[in-house]
Amino acid sequence: MPLAVASLTATALTADRADGGAVHRVRTVLVDPVSGALTVDEHVRVRCSGPTGWAILGDVLIAPGAGARWAARLAYSCPGALVVAVHSGGRCWLRAAAGGAAAAAVGPVAVFEVRGPGRARETWDRLASLAHSCLVAGVPGTELGAAVATLEPAVGSLSPGRAGSGTRSAYRPEASPSSRSSRSSCSSRSRSASAPAEPDRPAEA
Repeated sequence: MPLAVASLTATALTADRADGGAVHRVRTVLVDPVSGALTVDEHVRVRCSGPTGWAILGDVLIAPGAGARWAARLAYSCPGALVVAVHSGGRCWLRAAAGGAAAAAVGPVAVFEVRGPGRARETWDRLASLAHSCLVAGVPGTELGAAVATLEPAVGSLSPGRAGSGTRSAYRPEASPSSRSSRSSCSSRSRSASAPAEPDRPAEA
């Protein structure tokens, strides 16, 4: 399903911490260029640079780390998240999460590499939010990597084999009591409409 970004805005819910942690409420509007149908998605994005109580409330979680194993661990620690991403330098490992014990089995992991100059961290924040919006719009998890790469020209996709599995992470999430439940955020404050695209606020990260 071809999609294009009509807008992406992020509102800070907390002040940026010294370690890079931050919480944002994100609103995206995706448009189907063929039908003109809009998908409007609102979600909470949490950057977990260090342990934070906000993580269990996040629809999208991002943390320092490398490899599919760390993405799986992050997903398992907070089963309410629909998308998790870990990053190291110019590479990011992103996956859809399922919730509960099933989170560790969800795949495949999409691997991205940033292109050209720019701040990689901000690129990964935007990428993870676009992934959430793609899932809300109905993109299958198996096609998530390709869909997100199309929406974000600042990155290129890599095969997991080329990117390596990674062995270390700067953030080690701990399983929370809520991981025993299967709270799903598939309905995370999102809605869709079938209407021609209308001008929205200018896109910003």
